[in-house]
Amino acid sequence: MVIHFGNTELEVKAEDNSYRLRAVKGVDKLVLYYSLTHHVEIPLGAWVEYEGQVFTLLKASNFTKNSTRNFSYTLTLEYDWARSGRYKCKNPVDGRLKFAYTAKPHEFVQLLVDNMNLRESGWTVGECIETAEQVISFNHVYCSDALNMIADAFETEWEVIGKTINLRKVEYFKDNPLPLSYGRGNGFKTEISRSNQSGQQAVEILYVQGGTDNIDPSKYGNSELLLPKNQELVYEGCNYISSADGLYIKRKDKELVSRCEDSLDCSAIYPKRVGSVSSVVVVDANMHFYDFIDTSIPNELDFADCLIAGETMTVIFQTGMLAGKELEVKYKHNERRFEIVPQDIDGQTMPNDIFKPVIGDKYAVFHIALPNAYVCNNSDKSGASWDMFRDAARYLYEHEGNLFTFKGVLDGIWAKKDWLNIGGRIRIGAYVMFSDEQFNPEGSLIRIVSVKDYCNNPHSPIIELSNAPVTSSFQNAMNKVVESEVVIDNKHRDAIQFTKRRYRDSQETIEMLREAMLDNFTESISPIAVQTMAMLIGDKSLQFGFVDNMTSPTPVPHNVTYNQTTKVLTVSDGIIQHYTLGIDTISSSHAVEEYKFWSLPAFNTPPLTDSDKKFYLYAKVSTTNQTGQFYISETAIALDAVPGYYHLLVGMLNTEFDGNRSYVSLYGFSEVLPGQVRTNKIISSDGKTYFDLLLGEIGGRILFKNGLISGLIGIGNEDGINAGMNGGGTSDEDVRIWAGAKESKKDTAPFRVLHDGSMYATRGIFSGFLQVPFMDIDLAAKYEGRDSEYRSCYVVSDHFNIKTSISAGSYSLVLRLPYDRKLDGVVLNVFDNPIKTRSSPTLWIQGDTDAGGFGNIYHPNSLDSVMGFKPIKEIYCPRGGFIQFICVSGNWMVTSNMMPESEIK
Repeated sequence: MVIHFGNTELEVKAEDNSYRLRAVKGVDKLVLYYSLTHHVEIPLGAWVEYEGQVFTLLKASNFTKNSTRNFSYTLTLEYDWARSGRYKCKNPVDGRLKFAYTAKPHEFVQLLVDNMNLRESGWTVGECIETAEQVISFNHVYCSDALNMIADAFETEWEVIGKTINLRKVEYFKDNPLPLSYGRGNGFKTEISRSNQSGQQAVEILYVQGGTDNIDPSKYGNSELLLPKNQELVYEGCNYISSADGLYIKRKDKELVSRCEDSLDCSAIYPKRVGSVSSVVVVDANMHFYDFIDTSIPNELDFADCLIAGETMTVIFQTGMLAGKELEVKYKHNERRFEIVPQDIDGQTMPNDIFKPVIGDKYAVFHIALPNAYVCNNSDKSGASWDMFRDAARYLYEHEGNLFTFKGVLDGIWAKKDWLNIGGRIRIGAYVMFSDEQFNPEGSLIRIVSVKDYCNNPHSPIIELSNAPVTSSFQNAMNKVVESEVVIDNKHRDAIQFTKRRYRDSQETIEMLREAMLDNFTESISPIAVQTMAMLIGDKSLQFGFVDNMTSPTPVPHNVTYNQTTKVLTVSDGIIQHYTLGIDTISSSHAVEEYKFWSLPAFNTPPLTDSDKKFYLYAKVSTTNQTGQFYISETAIALDAVPGYYHLLVGMLNTEFDGNRSYVSLYGFSEVLPGQVRTNKIISSDGKTYFDLLLGEIGGRILFKNGLISGLIGIGNEDGINAGMNGGGTSDEDVRIWAGAKESKKDTAPFRVLHDGSMYATRGIFSGFLQVPFMDIDLAAKYEGRDSEYRSCYVVSDHFNIKTSISAGSYSLVLRLPYDRKLDGVVLNVFDNPIKTRSSPTLWIQGDTDAGGFGNIYHPNSLDSVMGFKPIKEIYCPRGGFIQFICVSGNWMVTSNMMPESEIK
């Protein structure tokens, strides 16, 4: 074992009791015991690599001086997430350490990710459960404690892989459990122990009590939210039914025996709509009058009509500076506008210039009775009642059986024989099918919740199996825990990885192919050149592919990735269709029933730490049914070498070189004909650039030096296009670049650039400076000809930094400010050179005149004793200078006047 610190590498011999401990809801740690003949101080930050993981020393080591030449050391090194115990969890908006936060699971994880990235980069949000919002109060807690609080609030677990935080139940291989039982050759050694969870009974009837907010008892008929009445819900293959009064649930497909009851508090679930602020109107900052608008409120939801008699409508902001604050509001539905009533909170009047709503803040409305669609919609199983039903079904599913724990030591001799295919399945959360012919003959599907493997004997770890997940309060003592699981949104997109491939890898692959016992080929040839009319690359036995189903199969990509850091090969699950096995006739088409199909579960290897070994990846599939599994081997296996199975060669993993291995897939074929190539992938030698023709995907950095990309280019994610570039059309109004909207909505996207160069943006943050140069009047404004006094007349058009110049042979210029509401918010700057010569022009600024003879210019020197400002028609600027206007609803307000001796009328 090598300990790294600074520029030092200290090699020590780990004693037999040194171990690695992995546990659900716990930080992986490596405990090293070793002895030295002299003292070496191991500094904080020292690290050790073991089984593809890097463990860091975060706490001072312990040592004992047995004699002058005998020092015994104990080092406890921990994985990445352990550093979260150093950092306090702060509100990302204002830095408070004591705050309440209302959010969904992925938003809470984002809170932790933001906190961690404040101290060290690279942290990301992983998989999260999908359920209703919760309110969690943080009070000077560390990020590590905050994660436990979040998991407890949502009754789930967490797992940190590298720097990715996942909030979900930790489980793997549920559909392909590793079979384990007692006895020689069966997995477990002697002394298997089972302990039942004390105080736990198998529940058959579950009472559920919902929240009280946003419910009008006089109309709803109950003061708390009820379950959907007499409705059914299928969860994990079990059918649950709610009672006719909406108070409890039970299994429909199972008779009651014990009638044991339990209850679930769902008071955090109630009818609500979480909205988002789309704009803010500061009516009067001095009076603390702030309004906000949410344009996404549907037309049928008028909050004013939902008010409960005798109550006052309020909003509670879920995010932003007002998060957790409850403020009285008035609502105007035609404007989708909330008027906030100022309120004294924490010694100050809110809202104010600090504690105020901003665009993007989330909020919820209270003391209203929302329409039935938000309460209980049986047609599509939506609304708060159905959210509560799903939570209740999940809870009952996890508590209707007896909870127990098994402990045992894996048989090292049995495991070592096939460690490549077993080791990757000995991980936290992996399911095993545990059986014993005496006390558990039917077998139980049960999870691994802790693994303690000894450094000098890694093939014989101590494994704890339990159908009860670990709670935060007992995360380091995994004997007595309470079962809790939530529904996981299983949406994810597998990362496509193409490893760097060198010439030596190709040579090694050729040697491995020689050993692979493919029957249809002779030895390789090595000519200087090959001239031929056709080339077919591939073997008949390897003509298979991965498809989406077995009834109407469509080819789909399949991912095999090798992690160069953890040294683990990961194979995703899939369905294989073989195109030649069993096909004995030549035909233009074959029925689906003629092909052979197999379904294979996902597969992980243990860390492949021996850099000199190369591996074959096979699909080991049955010759009699449609099942199979992925299998890795150091030696080649012929197609039908094992009775009852086909071994289909999926790919090869080369030996390690310069710290990297290269994986290459081998199934399918490539055809080269004059003028065309048929294949599935084209990959660069470094693996960074690829054309996946089957998936229709291009990856990597590609430089288009010269050429034309026509049509529309979309940018987006699994939900579809949300930005892009468009080359279609020739109109000035055609959108060329847009962001924040679907392709069909690009003409109204929050950010867009038009063909004529116009840019529209709903919001923006700029650093540095913005420069809009002044332009001569004959270029900046639209020329209208000469008036009766032979003055050159211009009207403000689409440039608003204007300077005067001699134009159209005239020394007299008129600049007209039009009454045009489209110019609302425009700031107009006009510069007339104050150094007057014989060739300098004279400027008149005129407004539009209405039917009553009033102009549309407002000047601070034109006042009315009754009406305030008195509109004027014209400003004469004989001396030149600078003047600034802002357009408000078609009228032009003078905001700065540096035109000396200017005259108004």
